[in-house]
Amino acid sequence: MKKYLAYLVSGILIIFICFFSFNIFLKIYFNERFYSLPNLVGLTLSDIKQIKSVDKITIVNAGSQFSNFPAGTIFMQNPSAGKTVKEGRDVRVWISKGEDNYEIPDFINNNLVNVLPDLHKNGVKIKKITYTTSNLPYNTIIATNPTEGSLIKKDIGLSFLLSKSNTQSSIEVPDTIGFTLDEATKSLTSKGLIIGEITEKVVPGLEKGIVIEATHTGETVHAGTIIDMVVSY
Repeated sequence: MKKYLAYLVSGILIIFICFFSFNIFLKIYFNERFYSLPNLVGLTLSDIKQIKSVDKITIVNAGSQFSNFPAGTIFMQNPSAGKTVKEGRDVRVWISKGEDNYEIPDFINNNLVNVLPDLHKNGVKIKKITYTTSNLPYNTIIATNPTEGSLIKKDIGLSFLLSKSNTQSSIEVPDTIGFTLDEATKSLTSKGLIIGEITEKVVPGLEKGIVIEATHTGETVHAGTIIDMVVSY
């Protein structure tokens, strides 16, 4: 009887030890090795740094797009909030460029160079530029497509009909690779060139805002030629 009781007690003790050990394993393995993702949507990258334990995952900036969220805030994340992931997991986030809609103001009789700051500020793409001979100063806007008051998508952009003179000066496009965007913009516009579409690309190890690609670099072009650039993000 005593022997049977000893076996019973030993069995209960073994079960208790296994149960206790398994719970410790779950606590250590799941609670310390796995992480429940917070909701990052609506936050900025600076806001994320303030979240405790966010260093358990790696935030990867997957790019920027237009959305209904304010510019500079995250509008999408993958994996989504509430998902349980292993510590160190890459979590991709997309940054909003703000609203995509843009109402075209009255650009007629303005020089294109003078309206570019407004277009760049609002992230409006220049779709196409066409020239026609007229008595107006060079690069004066004669018409836009769509016309004034139209609502367009910024990433689709608008087209311009500009005046040209019978003689156009030729310009060698300077090499702006490695410049900051501001430096490249000043260098190009000082030579009578027009800044076109600016796109961003994630380049590991390179600070934000450095020009990594530019169209027509080293080529001889006419004044008013559009230069598109790709900058690091």
